[in-house]
Amino acid sequence: MIRVRIRGIAATALSRIVLDKGYSIVQASQIIQDRLGIGFDESPADVTIKDSDRDELLVLGFYGKADKVYDELVEALEYVYRWVSPLGLYSLHIGRVVERENDICIVELPGGYRGILSKCSLEPGRLIPVSVIRPRLKPFEEFRLSREVRVVGEYVSLIYGSSRITLSEHIRDRDRRDYLLALAATKLMGSGLGIHFRSSSRFGSDEAILGEIDDLKKMLTDLVSKAKDTKEVKTLYMGEFIGLIGLTGPAKEKLDHYRSLVTPTISFHHSYKTHGGCLSDIVDYSEKLIGNGVDPGRVSETLHRYILDQIKCRPLINIIHVKPDGRKLKLTPGRIIEVRDEGEGETLVVRRILRGTGVLDGLGVEKKPGDIDYMILREGDWWISHNYYRGDEWIGSYININTPPEILPDTIKYHDLAVDIIVNRDGKTRIVDLDELEKYYGENIITEKLYNKAKEVIEEIMNNPEKYIYKTV
Repeated sequence: MIRVRIRGIAATALSRIVLDKGYSIVQASQIIQDRLGIGFDESPADVTIKDSDRDELLVLGFYGKADKVYDELVEALEYVYRWVSPLGLYSLHIGRVVERENDICIVELPGGYRGILSKCSLEPGRLIPVSVIRPRLKPFEEFRLSREVRVVGEYVSLIYGSSRITLSEHIRDRDRRDYLLALAATKLMGSGLGIHFRSSSRFGSDEAILGEIDDLKKMLTDLVSKAKDTKEVKTLYMGEFIGLIGLTGPAKEKLDHYRSLVTPTISFHHSYKTHGGCLSDIVDYSEKLIGNGVDPGRVSETLHRYILDQIKCRPLINIIHVKPDGRKLKLTPGRIIEVRDEGEGETLVVRRILRGTGVLDGLGVEKKPGDIDYMILREGDWWISHNYYRGDEWIGSYININTPPEILPDTIKYHDLAVDIIVNRDGKTRIVDLDELEKYYGENIITEKLYNKAKEVIEEIMNNPEKYIYKTV
């Protein structure tokens, strides 16, 4: 039985998914216990799921368990970005120094990866044992390395190359903290080893914790011995699996579904809650109304209309464009100049006045300050059309393929699917960056569901591109 600890905004929905998959939930909050009718299990977790930021879930834990849970969540949520570190957190490797500048070394790691090691004075060519202290989850990130060796157990982590004693921030009881510190000082006195007490040590018995320390000491001794004898680039210890799940709008709707199986849930619950602020309180109040017998559809529609009214009144709204590599771009803000109901969801026309210079994306046309982008988006649709004008002259259109936008009181947010369609002012239409879509799909960052949807939308638009262009006259 895989034991999973869950924290964060989506805890109710995730707990329902985990239980449906046949896993055990440990150290659940009181709210989760009450909603799911489960008792409190103080067992240590094999896997932890928690918020990384408002649009991401972090999955961390032992290999063979955390990676399995991660894949199950991706399957359940379908329309997500996947970012998984190819080397585990605290994994130990024999690496080779390939570059050095001042006291920074670039170290070759197994699999052809490279990492950065600070306070390094070794010359290129030297082999060195290193552990991963910051994994590379997103394509633009880099591995950060350390000379310390850390092995991870259920209750503690033991560290060679450090004598620090640290405790999880979740161990808040002062008496328990003092007791664990005393336990560590007695057990490790003279060993030169450091220790970190994980949050599960709040509940561990002396026998379990002390036994684990003994086991980890032996493991460390063996690893240090192997590191001295190994003469090639090689992994000696896998560490912990770590992966991020990027939550698109449709994935959050999947979370809404699972949450609704447990407790009253309005439409777009997770989009609204991750936005935070007073909107989170409004969501809580709305769901209280549903719990007291008010029609869920009516409550959801009323809140949705309220948000549309709010965003229409804003002088400027933020536009967040999330790329498959994890970068979040803030586009030039715009003002909503039109909202129309076309029977398949509201269509919004956003007027953006461009300030910079350069070249308009994909069109090959010089961008000048004062150029206007009429940005067209419709609820539930997998595209956003950018229509560029210089005065009354249409310069061309750029149709971005993306997840249906999340419409919030001051923000429009969507996840990019890399590929786009260009319509030049001579009417010629072409697909650009299809290789980017293929690349992210091949790297397993874009899921098969997202990939197939992107290809379907491209075909629809290419069959009738005029339908997606906004003309002012």
